[in-house]
Amino acid sequence: MNTAVMNTPPPSPRPSNDDATSWLVLGVMLALSVGTHALTVVSLPSSLGAAPKNRHVEMEFYEPPPPPPPKVEEPEPPKPVEPPKVRLKPPPVKVAEVKPPPEAAPPPPNAEPPPEASTKPVPLIVGISLSSTTEGGTFAVGVGNTTYGKADNTPTDPSKVQAYRAPRYVPPGGADTQPEVSSEFKPPYPEEAKKNDIEGTVVLRITVDENGTVTDAKVVKGLGFGLDEASVAAIRRFKFKPATKGGESVGTTLTYNFSWFLD
Repeated sequence: MNTAVMNTPPPSPRPSNDDATSWLVLGVMLALSVGTHALTVVSLPSSLGAAPKNRHVEMEFYEPPPPPPPKVEEPEPPKPVEPPKVRLKPPPVKVAEVKPPPEAAPPPPNAEPPPEASTKPVPLIVGISLSSTTEGGTFAVGVGNTTYGKADNTPTDPSKVQAYRAPRYVPPGGADTQPEVSSEFKPPYPEEAKKNDIEGTVVLRITVDENGTVTDAKVVKGLGFGLDEASVAAIRRFKFKPATKGGESVGTTLTYNFSWFLD
Protein backbone atom coordinates (compact mmCIF):
# COMPACT_ATOMS: atom_id res chain seq x y z
CA MET A 1 0.00 0.00 0.00
CA ASN A 2 1.27 3.33 -1.17
CA THR A 3 1.40 6.14 1.36
CA ALA A 4 1.21 9.72 -0.05
CA VAL A 5 3.31 12.39 1.52
CA MET A 6 2.03 15.96 1.19
CA ASN A 7 4.32 19.00 1.40
CA THR A 8 2.69 21.75 3.44
CA PRO A 9 4.21 25.18 4.04
CA PRO A 10 5.43 25.91 7.45
CA PRO A 11 3.27 28.16 9.53
CA SER A 12 4.17 31.88 9.35
CA PRO A 13 5.63 33.30 12.45
CA ARG A 14 3.45 35.62 14.50
CA PRO A 15 4.55 39.23 14.89
CA SER A 16 6.09 40.07 18.12
CA ASN A 17 5.31 43.17 20.25
CA ASP A 18 8.50 44.99 19.13
CA ASP A 19 7.55 44.81 15.45
CA ALA A 20 4.14 46.23 16.17
CA THR A 21 5.66 49.16 17.94
CA SER A 22 7.96 49.91 15.02
CA TRP A 23 5.14 49.91 12.57
CA LEU A 24 3.18 52.22 14.80
CA VAL A 25 6.00 54.73 15.05
CA LEU A 26 6.50 54.61 11.28
CA GLY A 27 2.83 55.33 10.70
CA VAL A 28 2.85 58.30 13.05
CA MET A 29 5.91 59.81 11.36
CA LEU A 30 4.33 59.35 7.93
CA ALA A 31 1.15 61.09 9.10
CA LEU A 32 3.11 64.03 10.49
CA SER A 33 5.02 64.42 7.20
CA VAL A 34 1.84 64.43 5.12
CA GLY A 35 0.22 66.97 7.42
CA THR A 36 3.20 69.30 7.27
CA HIS A 37 3.27 69.31 3.45
CA ALA A 38 -0.50 69.91 3.28
CA LEU A 39 -0.22 72.89 5.64
CA THR A 40 2.57 74.37 3.52
CA VAL A 41 0.53 74.11 0.31
CA VAL A 42 -2.46 75.81 1.96
CA SER A 43 -0.50 78.72 3.41
CA LEU A 44 1.57 79.39 0.21
CA PRO A 45 -0.95 81.61 -1.67
CA SER A 46 -1.48 83.89 1.32
CA SER A 47 2.21 84.40 1.78
CA LEU A 48 2.78 85.23 -1.85
CA GLY A 49 -0.12 87.64 -2.03
CA ALA A 50 -2.61 88.07 -4.81
CA ALA A 51 -1.45 87.45 -8.33
CA PRO A 52 -0.68 90.66 -10.22
CA LYS A 53 -3.03 91.77 -12.96
CA ASN A 54 -1.81 91.91 -16.57
CA ARG A 55 -0.74 95.40 -17.68
CA HIS A 56 -0.24 96.81 -21.23
CA VAL A 57 3.36 97.94 -21.51
CA GLU A 58 4.55 99.92 -24.51
CA MET A 59 8.20 99.45 -25.42
CA GLU A 60 10.19 101.70 -27.70
CA PHE A 61 13.39 100.40 -29.11
CA TYR A 62 16.20 102.98 -29.41
CA GLU A 63 18.53 102.45 -32.25
CA PRO A 64 21.86 104.18 -31.51
CA PRO A 65 23.47 106.13 -34.35
CA PRO A 66 26.25 104.40 -36.17
CA PRO A 67 29.64 104.96 -34.64
CA PRO A 68 31.83 107.59 -36.34
CA PRO A 69 34.44 106.28 -38.67
CA PRO A 70 37.74 105.70 -36.97
CA LYS A 71 40.05 108.70 -37.15
CA VAL A 72 43.04 107.89 -39.21
CA GLU A 73 46.04 109.79 -38.01
CA GLU A 74 48.15 110.99 -40.87
CA PRO A 75 51.78 110.04 -40.40
CA GLU A 76 54.13 112.91 -39.75
CA PRO A 77 56.23 113.80 -42.74
CA PRO A 78 59.77 112.57 -42.34
CA LYS A 79 62.22 115.17 -41.18
CA PRO A 80 64.68 116.17 -43.86
CA VAL A 81 67.97 114.51 -43.27
CA GLU A 82 70.86 116.85 -43.71
CA PRO A 83 73.54 115.30 -45.84
CA PRO A 84 76.79 114.78 -43.99
CA LYS A 85 79.20 117.60 -44.42
CA VAL A 86 82.05 116.44 -46.52
CA ARG A 87 85.15 118.51 -46.43
CA LEU A 88 86.71 118.39 -49.79
CA LYS A 89 90.40 118.76 -49.79
CA PRO A 90 91.46 121.36 -52.29
CA PRO A 91 93.69 120.04 -54.99
CA PRO A 92 97.33 120.57 -54.27
CA VAL A 93 98.49 123.85 -55.60
CA LYS A 94 101.65 123.66 -57.49
CA VAL A 95 103.76 126.53 -56.37
CA ALA A 96 105.74 127.91 -59.17
CA GLU A 97 109.37 128.44 -58.48
CA VAL A 98 109.82 132.07 -57.71
CA LYS A 99 112.90 133.36 -59.35
CA PRO A 100 114.53 136.40 -57.83
CA PRO A 101 114.14 139.52 -59.93
CA PRO A 102 117.06 140.30 -62.14
CA GLU A 103 119.50 142.67 -60.66
CA ALA A 104 119.22 146.20 -61.92
CA ALA A 105 121.62 147.20 -64.61
CA PRO A 106 124.12 149.96 -63.82
CA PRO A 107 122.73 153.46 -64.38
CA PRO A 108 123.30 154.71 -67.91
CA PRO A 109 125.57 157.75 -68.26
CA ASN A 110 124.40 161.07 -69.66
CA ALA A 111 127.36 161.22 -72.02
CA GLU A 112 130.27 159.01 -72.94
CA PRO A 113 133.61 160.09 -71.43
CA PRO A 114 136.48 161.14 -73.67
CA PRO A 115 138.95 158.40 -74.70
CA GLU A 116 141.68 159.87 -72.53
CA ALA A 117 139.57 159.67 -69.39
CA SER A 118 141.09 157.97 -66.37
CA THR A 119 140.29 154.31 -65.75
CA LYS A 120 139.62 154.95 -62.07
CA PRO A 121 135.99 154.61 -60.96
CA VAL A 122 134.07 157.83 -61.34
CA PRO A 123 131.57 158.71 -58.59
CA LEU A 124 127.96 158.65 -59.67
CA ILE A 125 126.11 161.97 -59.42
CA VAL A 126 122.41 162.07 -60.26
CA GLY A 127 121.49 165.02 -62.45
CA ILE A 128 121.35 166.21 -66.05
CA SER A 129 124.38 166.79 -68.24
CA LEU A 130 125.93 170.23 -68.32
CA SER A 131 125.25 170.52 -72.05
CA SER A 132 121.52 170.21 -71.34
CA THR A 133 121.44 173.28 -69.11
CA THR A 134 120.98 176.94 -70.03
CA GLU A 135 121.68 180.14 -68.19
CA GLY A 136 118.11 181.39 -68.51
CA GLY A 137 115.07 179.80 -66.92
CA THR A 138 112.85 180.01 -63.91
CA PHE A 139 114.23 177.06 -61.88
CA ALA A 140 117.57 175.45 -61.19
CA VAL A 141 118.49 171.78 -61.62
CA GLY A 142 121.43 169.76 -60.48
CA VAL A 143 124.18 168.68 -62.85
CA GLY A 144 125.31 165.05 -62.86
CA ASN A 145 126.57 162.21 -64.97
CA THR A 146 123.38 160.04 -64.81
CA THR A 147 119.65 160.53 -64.40
CA TYR A 148 119.13 157.04 -62.96
CA GLY A 149 118.32 157.44 -59.27
CA LYS A 150 117.33 160.11 -56.78
CA ALA A 151 119.06 163.47 -56.99
CA ASP A 152 120.85 164.85 -53.96
CA ASN A 153 119.33 167.87 -52.27
CA THR A 154 122.74 169.54 -52.24
CA PRO A 155 123.78 170.63 -55.73
CA THR A 156 127.20 169.55 -57.02
CA ASP A 157 129.73 171.86 -58.56
CA PRO A 158 129.49 171.22 -62.34
CA SER A 159 133.30 171.38 -62.62
CA LYS A 160 133.55 168.26 -60.43
CA VAL A 161 131.12 166.19 -62.45
CA GLN A 162 132.95 163.69 -64.67
CA ALA A 163 131.50 161.44 -67.31
CA TYR A 164 131.83 157.71 -66.79
CA ARG A 165 131.40 154.63 -68.89
CA ALA A 166 128.68 152.31 -67.57
CA PRO A 167 129.64 148.63 -67.64
CA ARG A 168 127.61 146.46 -69.98
CA TYR A 169 125.26 144.15 -68.14
CA VAL A 170 122.60 141.70 -69.30
CA PRO A 171 120.04 139.95 -67.09
CA PRO A 172 120.34 136.21 -66.38
CA GLY A 173 119.93 134.16 -69.53
CA GLY A 174 120.33 137.18 -71.82
CA ALA A 175 123.98 136.63 -72.75
CA ASP A 176 125.13 134.69 -75.79
CA THR A 177 127.73 132.81 -73.71
CA GLN A 178 127.83 132.28 -69.95
CA PRO A 179 130.83 132.99 -67.72
CA GLU A 180 133.37 130.17 -67.36
CA VAL A 181 135.80 129.55 -64.50
CA SER A 182 139.35 130.35 -65.52
CA SER A 183 140.95 130.01 -62.06
CA GLU A 184 139.49 128.84 -58.77
CA PHE A 185 140.40 128.88 -55.12
CA LYS A 186 140.08 125.84 -52.83
CA PRO A 187 139.34 126.99 -49.29
CA PRO A 188 140.11 124.94 -46.18
CA TYR A 189 137.32 122.70 -44.86
CA PRO A 190 135.55 124.38 -41.91
CA GLU A 191 136.38 122.61 -38.64
CA GLU A 192 132.75 122.55 -37.44
CA ALA A 193 131.59 120.84 -40.64
CA LYS A 194 134.51 118.43 -40.51
CA LYS A 195 133.73 117.36 -36.93
CA ASN A 196 130.07 116.67 -37.87
CA ASP A 197 130.92 114.95 -41.20
CA ILE A 198 128.90 117.47 -43.18
CA GLU A 199 129.11 117.18 -46.96
CA GLY A 200 127.01 118.61 -49.76
CA THR A 201 126.54 121.55 -52.10
CA VAL A 202 126.03 125.22 -51.34
CA VAL A 203 123.99 126.98 -54.04
CA LEU A 204 125.20 130.53 -54.72
CA ARG A 205 123.88 133.34 -56.88
CA ILE A 206 126.81 135.37 -58.16
CA THR A 207 127.34 138.36 -60.44
CA VAL A 208 130.35 138.36 -62.75
CA ASP A 209 131.21 141.65 -64.43
CA GLU A 210 132.60 142.19 -67.92
CA ASN A 211 136.14 141.70 -66.57
CA GLY A 212 135.36 138.25 -65.10
CA THR A 213 135.42 139.43 -61.48
CA VAL A 214 132.81 138.28 -58.97
CA THR A 215 131.20 141.48 -57.71
CA ASP A 216 128.39 139.93 -55.65
CA ALA A 217 127.61 136.53 -54.09
CA LYS A 218 124.57 135.39 -52.11
CA VAL A 219 123.61 132.00 -50.61
CA VAL A 220 120.43 130.52 -52.15
CA LYS A 221 120.59 127.12 -50.41
CA GLY A 222 123.10 126.49 -47.65
CA LEU A 223 124.43 123.68 -45.47
CA GLY A 224 125.41 125.55 -42.32
CA PHE A 225 128.30 124.54 -40.06
CA GLY A 226 130.45 127.30 -41.56
CA LEU A 227 130.20 125.99 -45.13
CA ASP A 228 128.00 128.87 -46.39
CA GLU A 229 130.40 131.62 -45.29
CA ALA A 230 133.40 129.70 -46.61
CA SER A 231 131.71 129.29 -50.00
CA VAL A 232 130.99 133.03 -50.36
CA ALA A 233 134.55 133.95 -49.36
CA ALA A 234 136.02 131.42 -51.77
CA ILE A 235 133.88 132.35 -54.82
CA ARG A 236 134.96 135.97 -54.57
CA ARG A 237 138.54 134.79 -55.21
CA PHE A 238 137.54 132.95 -58.38
CA LYS A 239 138.36 134.35 -61.80
CA PHE A 240 135.93 133.90 -64.69
CA LYS A 241 135.99 134.30 -68.39
CA PRO A 242 133.21 136.89 -68.78
CA ALA A 243 129.97 136.35 -70.62
CA THR A 244 129.54 137.79 -74.11
CA LYS A 245 126.72 139.53 -75.91
CA GLY A 246 127.05 140.47 -79.56
CA GLY A 247 130.74 139.65 -79.47
CA GLU A 248 131.46 141.97 -76.50
CA SER A 249 132.16 141.11 -72.88
CA VAL A 250 129.25 141.81 -70.57
CA GLY A 251 128.41 141.29 -66.95
CA THR A 252 125.61 138.95 -65.88
CA THR A 253 124.20 136.97 -62.96
CA LEU A 254 124.19 133.18 -62.70
CA THR A 255 123.80 130.30 -60.24
CA TYR A 256 126.92 128.48 -59.08
CA ASN A 257 127.06 125.22 -57.09
CA PHE A 258 129.93 125.04 -54.61
CA SER A 259 130.47 121.41 -53.54
CA TRP A 260 132.12 120.21 -50.34
CA PHE A 261 133.46 116.68 -49.86
CA LEU A 262 135.61 115.24 -47.10
CA ASP A 263 138.81 113.60 -48.27
